[in-house]
Amino acid sequence: MVKQREEDIESSAELLSKENQSSSSEEFDYDEPEYNQNWSSSFRSDRNPIWRRLQSLPIPNWVPARKFNPRYFIFAVVVSLLISLFIFNPYSPTKPTQHQTDVDVSPATTPAAVPATTVAEAAKATTTAPVKHVSTTASHVAPASSTSTSSTPSAKPTVETTESEANHTSGYHAPKPEANGKYCTTWPVDEEGEYKLQAGDRVGKFKTDSIAPKGGWKKPEGIKIIGMVFYGRKRYVDILDCYLQQNLASNGGYFDEVWFMAHTKDEDDVAWIEDLVAKTPGYKVVGKGRCEGEKYKCMWTYAVEDNTIYVKIDDDIVYIHPDAIPQLVHTRINLPHPYAVSSNLVNSPVTGMEQYHYGAIHPFLPDPSDKPSFHAAETWRVSEKKKYPAEEMVEDYNVMDITVPYRGHPWLLISDDHYDLLKTPMGKYDQDRGSDPIAFGAAWKSWGIGAQQQYSLLYNLEQNRMDRYFFGRNVRYPENALGPNASAVVLTDGKGPGGEQVYDTGFNRYNLNFCAVWGSDIREQLPIADDDEQDITADIPRRVGRPFVIDTRSVVGHFSFFTQHDGITKSDLLDRWRAFANEAVCAPTNLKKPWDLLCKDFRIDGGLGR
Repeated sequence: MVKQREEDIESSAELLSKENQSSSSEEFDYDEPEYNQNWSSSFRSDRNPIWRRLQSLPIPNWVPARKFNPRYFIFAVVVSLLISLFIFNPYSPTKPTQHQTDVDVSPATTPAAVPATTVAEAAKATTTAPVKHVSTTASHVAPASSTSTSSTPSAKPTVETTESEANHTSGYHAPKPEANGKYCTTWPVDEEGEYKLQAGDRVGKFKTDSIAPKGGWKKPEGIKIIGMVFYGRKRYVDILDCYLQQNLASNGGYFDEVWFMAHTKDEDDVAWIEDLVAKTPGYKVVGKGRCEGEKYKCMWTYAVEDNTIYVKIDDDIVYIHPDAIPQLVHTRINLPHPYAVSSNLVNSPVTGMEQYHYGAIHPFLPDPSDKPSFHAAETWRVSEKKKYPAEEMVEDYNVMDITVPYRGHPWLLISDDHYDLLKTPMGKYDQDRGSDPIAFGAAWKSWGIGAQQQYSLLYNLEQNRMDRYFFGRNVRYPENALGPNASAVVLTDGKGPGGEQVYDTGFNRYNLNFCAVWGSDIREQLPIADDDEQDITADIPRRVGRPFVIDTRSVVGHFSFFTQHDGITKSDLLDRWRAFANEAVCAPTNLKKPWDLLCKDFRIDGGLGR
């Protein structure tokens, strides 16, 4: 009886223990700390099978806390968010969006009470009236509509001098030229380097044919077009200024604005460009305080707006055909597949040799004299000089080691027979191009090859035969070919002008001296590499499957690569390009003068020389 009673008590105790036991203790083989039992009781329910399955997962022995606690999970999430927020990708430069990009306007152009605006607040598109490019001197008129980002009222079209020009007092004073300095001029300047300009002698002398469609060029609607000059040297941009003003929308061109991307730290060059910007509506200094002395990729961070075409321009572009920018812009619009579109560069290794084979290059050689045989003069026409004397012909020379006869020397035409090209630097290079890639070969290194291309351009201009440069073809890519973001560009039906004669570079490197690109395409590929030329002309096109092409109808002249600089600056080319701009492009109130003293041994007609 006693034994039966003990068994009943034991059974009752066992039953009572099972009733009080939690479901959690049935599932896990470890004890939970007392401080956590009440807090987590709401999660231990038979009504929550997912939670129970998670709790039943085996936990390795190396885990510090094998007893799962939701607080650990929350803590881990918070830490992860903090890491993502504060130290995510710290080494990559910020990629500005169209609403984040700042434009550093020169203080002289922005009133003190008005803060500098952002790119997104920049000027709206200007008039779309037909544009008729003429070959004579460009007229200088005030803007028809304001493209300034300040609060200054728009100038009236009938006013010849804008408010900013009237109120501007030039703060720039050019340093006195030094005798035996790095540069000199072949123009008839006086002993102080001063030169008297007479505008009336230039008007109407030069004419060139146009490829503009019937009715003239018409600026596209809904698209902002910005010229981006990678600025550093005033002596080249002084000439370029005439072409830029001719192409401002306020003067009947395509540029809504021209940005001078700050890159130099030279105080004189900086002072000069700030003075020019202060007195020229539509001009801005951009990147000041950020990009001086930096890699070129810094300047590309500003070219990010939607529905905006940026035309990147090197500061030593010395010639722009009146059709070049409209043609380039329309090709950029009409051919959406290419990543970027370049102009047809004169003085470029790739296009230079194509121009050679299509009849645009002529046989020139440097003057064989050891001192000037011509009077100092403001001239650009190569036919005004005698031809190269046959008795002085030397055919055995090194293309990479052409002797500079004297400072300020011209190059002379041998003949109009293209057989004589074999005696010239480009002819010799074409016969033996060596093993270097063309982008870094002799056509890039030799100042003689660069000079021959530019004297040939002057000769073609004199003969009104710019059609010699049109060597491309009408490339039509498949309709389903990759293109830019359709919401960030303005596309056409493909029936307008543009794209008639282009040259596909085949994903090989090309020179980035003058090209058009959509802002959205640049923004999506930021940061641009340190070598922006390699990145934009070859690497990015390969990466995105969109080629880099050249519009051969858009002809521009490039002065020199750094490899050519020492030799080409000792010719009279820069003086010739200034003379051409004064006659064919510059406004009568914007004629250009030399910066330097007369070159040694040059004489002025009717007077003394140096």
